Amino acid sequence: MKKGFTMIELIFVIVILGILASVAIPRLAATREDAEISATVANLRTLLGDINSYYVVKGGFGATTKWKDITNVPLKDHGGVPITNELTGREVSLYIGGDRCIGVRLEDRVGNLPARIQFYTSNNNVSSVCQQVREAEPIKAYTKSEAIKGLTGTMAIGSNTKIY
Repeated sequence: MKKGFTMIELIFVIVILGILASVAIPRLAATREDAEISATVANLRTLLGDINSYYVVKGGFGATTKWKDITNVPLKDHGGVPITNELTGREVSLYIGGDRCIGVRLEDRVGNLPARIQFYTSNNNVSSVCQQVREAEPIKAYTKSEAIKGLTGTMAIGSNTKIY
């Protein structure tokens, strides 16, 4: 009697491994997407906390205030280039993969309007992960908020800013 496996036994093992892989791989991909969503939500919370803290401590955003002075959250411009030394007057974005997912712009106090953060989600050609980020409850609370009448997706900055 020869030692070893028959061809049928090997095929049977390969089929079982294929079935296990077909179950495990989608779950691993979903876990990666969940991690990206959580990271983006955490980055946005951190960004808002940093903006609020900077504003309360400094009393506003000067003409020379730069993003690097406010936060360490990885921000990029519309072209996907990391923001390093740019002024806060520019709109910046949180990216997921290569997609610009959520845009953020700071506006200092003007007349009766308080200092505010304006959120943008105008780019609709984005990945499913970015769509899921936009549908996450904390993100919807920011991007759909109407804290300042007439300015959808705007949040007042100051000591009473609610960070979800």
